[in-house]
Amino acid sequence: MSTVAIREYGLLGRVGAKLDQPNCIDLAYIPDTAWDWLLRETCGDFENVRLVRPVKKEGLLYLQVLNYVGVVRTPCGCTIEVLPKTTTGVNERDLSKERSLLLKMLNRVFSLNLKELELTDLQLAKRPLPEILVNLFLVQVKDLVKRGVRSDYISVKAEAPYLRGRLRIESQLRQRAGRDHFFSIEYDDFIPDRPENRLIHSSLKKSLAWIASVSNRKLARELIFAFEDIPVSRNYSGDFLKWQSDRNMILYRGLKPWCQLILGQQTPFSISGSHFGQSFLFPMNELFEKYVAAVLRRQIQQGLQLKEQASSRHLVQNHNDQKLFQLRPDILILDGGSPKTLLDCKWKILDQTGNSDTSIYKKKYGIQQSDLYQLYAYGKKYLNGSGCMYIVHPRHQAFKEPLDDFQFDENLRLRVIPFDLDADQLVVDRDGFESWLDA
Repeated sequence: MSTVAIREYGLLGRVGAKLDQPNCIDLAYIPDTAWDWLLRETCGDFENVRLVRPVKKEGLLYLQVLNYVGVVRTPCGCTIEVLPKTTTGVNERDLSKERSLLLKMLNRVFSLNLKELELTDLQLAKRPLPEILVNLFLVQVKDLVKRGVRSDYISVKAEAPYLRGRLRIESQLRQRAGRDHFFSIEYDDFIPDRPENRLIHSSLKKSLAWIASVSNRKLARELIFAFEDIPVSRNYSGDFLKWQSDRNMILYRGLKPWCQLILGQQTPFSISGSHFGQSFLFPMNELFEKYVAAVLRRQIQQGLQLKEQASSRHLVQNHNDQKLFQLRPDILILDGGSPKTLLDCKWKILDQTGNSDTSIYKKKYGIQQSDLYQLYAYGKKYLNGSGCMYIVHPRHQAFKEPLDDFQFDENLRLRVIPFDLDADQLVVDRDGFESWLDA
């Protein structure tokens, strides 16, 4: 079973066609069977998602991974870990920084409650992402088992040769001939078969597919044995709605986000089932957007509200006054219910230095024209054509400070600013423009 780690937009080559170049953060070689499976199953319209695309380099065909991060396991057992690309540098061979960043983002977005000490230890260990996440989940379940799995009263309807609980008179009167000696009864049984335990049992079984280390596999099997008398969940969404958060269930609070993550209730994209592959993938654009929103929610001024994916405005309306083409900015800042400003988050490495042969690129910095059209529509519809909007890109060595402002017209302005993933804050340097941020 082979395991490789690579950054976004890195290249995957066949082991059989391997040249002298060694594996690095942007180039890795996988078995031919795994390469063929990726090309066949995830290169085209695979559940409306493309994970890889074929590219040619030096006369050889490679698969370039796109902007999904996480893990894919092919049917032949090859595990491919895709980590965020936070720099344009190619000399680094250590992916622990990218792995630590991804863990931090998952922790904030999905409320996993990881401790900073644990993140530091995990970075030093440099373990694969699935092993890290599964181990943290197993440790919390182990702590729950030690303290005691909670039970609850469950209403049970049955036929028995003895009386217990309440006699169901209507059912008893309809009893078939020859079964008069059975009582139709209903009673409450205090058992651990409750939604929370069913979901944990399901999560344990699903996570077992990701475990490669002997210690994690042993612990997972021990915990599954502890939940053996509890059935797995047959309706994830329904059981999550029944998850209780009262004082008696305080030990379960930290496990709910893990179960939601593992069972796919919060995972943006997952491959499994008929294609016989396993995945634990996140669209990096969506993850970055949710992470920025989670950070800014605590940094905006008191009295303001932050709304993600607002959808109250449309681009046009027809002759029947029917509104068409919904406009959905990533982040909308509201003041008393009225839009104050908006932000669009883009997980893309911009080049502020203008190191390019073409002068037109220096003026555009790698910004997409379609993004500006989109922001212009947002500004006209949400801000009534007046105010300041923002495009947020990750901060890196070639993009450390905000770009010079873009002016749509005399009333509508656009700022392109970096987001510092280390300090967890927007990089702003002009007084008065960011009045909505807490000082």
